[in-house]
Amino acid sequence: MRNHYHLAAILTGTAVVSAIVITMPSAARALPGSQVNDIAREVTVLIRGDQSHGSGVIIQKTGNTYYVLTAEHVVRQKDDFKIVTADKQAYSIDYSKIKRFNGVDLAIVKFTSEKNYPLAKIGTAKPSEGQDVFVSGWPSNGAIGNAAGGELIRQFTSGSISGFLPRPLNGYSMIYTNVTRAGMSGCPVLDTAGRLVGVHGLGDKEDARQLAQSGLTQEAAMGLAAKIKPGFNYAIPISVFLQKAGSVGIDTDSLQIEKSPAPEAGAAYVASSKPDPRDKIDNIQATLKSVRDVRETVDETRRTVDSIRGLFGR
Repeated sequence: MRNHYHLAAILTGTAVVSAIVITMPSAARALPGSQVNDIAREVTVLIRGDQSHGSGVIIQKTGNTYYVLTAEHVVRQKDDFKIVTADKQAYSIDYSKIKRFNGVDLAIVKFTSEKNYPLAKIGTAKPSEGQDVFVSGWPSNGAIGNAAGGELIRQFTSGSISGFLPRPLNGYSMIYTNVTRAGMSGCPVLDTAGRLVGVHGLGDKEDARQLAQSGLTQEAAMGLAAKIKPGFNYAIPISVFLQKAGSVGIDTDSLQIEKSPAPEAGAAYVASSKPDPRDKIDNIQATLKSVRDVRETVDETRRTVDSIRGLFGR
């Protein structure tokens, strides 16, 4: 009897240990920076209007509808917005259906496509100072970019989390050292496993008052300050989005969520001397015009089908 009891105790203990192992999140694998870049390329989108330019990240799909997370200020002004995906396809956005989050600078925009686009995985482990992160977005062209040909080039930069704001500003609290440019607002911040951990949207600028003290006019100082970035940037942690997702109709159960901590960095990312052709949009106007061309083709097909049905009295 004693042996039977002892065996039962062992089996019970084994079952308990097994349950613990099963419920603990498996460790994420550190990816080389180049591999994180490959993931980033597929989930990062350009959000472009007549007056606005920003970035976003694909996080969810329902049927043929894709959901893109971005910074709300990217789509705040009413515009004829379009989303451009990694394969350089443009899709229209219904401005009236943009979902805005209360109290934080986040928004959800939707587009419809029969194509199969990858979705970003979401890392929910609490980020920490010193953690390596990557940023992927489509900056708008300045004077130099336009003079060099005007192509849009997706940027992928590495850096690390340097701290957190003690009081979040419109949801922003994560501070990091990655280089960013205007137009990258709304783009994903990814960890070393290629998972979404934040949404970029703010960057420090020089203090115009200090520049004016060097002899510049106030107007010149303000203009120069807007163009100089001291180096620190800010993101809204993905935990903020998850807390508020239900308020805009996002079902978090259908998101690709991973709870394991970010692993130590893999092989460092070294940018190529020449941009990857997959990261270039040579003619943005021609790309955006393709939406209208597709619409016209679809409308013409429908008219043809309706005409054929009319001949047969259907």
